[in-house]
Amino acid sequence: MKLIAAFAFALGTALICGPALSQPTGGFYLFKHKDNGKIVCFQQVINSDWDRLSGPFRDAECKIEQKPKPARGDLPANPLDLAPRK
Repeated sequence: MKLIAAFAFALGTALICGPALSQPTGGFYLFKHKDNGKIVCFQQVINSDWDRLSGPFRDAECKIEQKPKPARGDLPANPLDLAPRK
């Protein structure tokens, strides 16, 4: 009985946490080494010896720029914007 309960708990945890863990990570960035000037494309800061040059990019070669998602146009206007200005 304990085995079934442990299996049910593990399965429930996997079903709940699975989608959260499978979310895409952030974009890729170009980093330049402070000492030797080497430039690499990476998703996260390697260490403090690297400066971020540009990004984010969609691909691992830092060639396709990642553009921000456009604002939704189907939402109602902000009521504060509709009020008359003094």
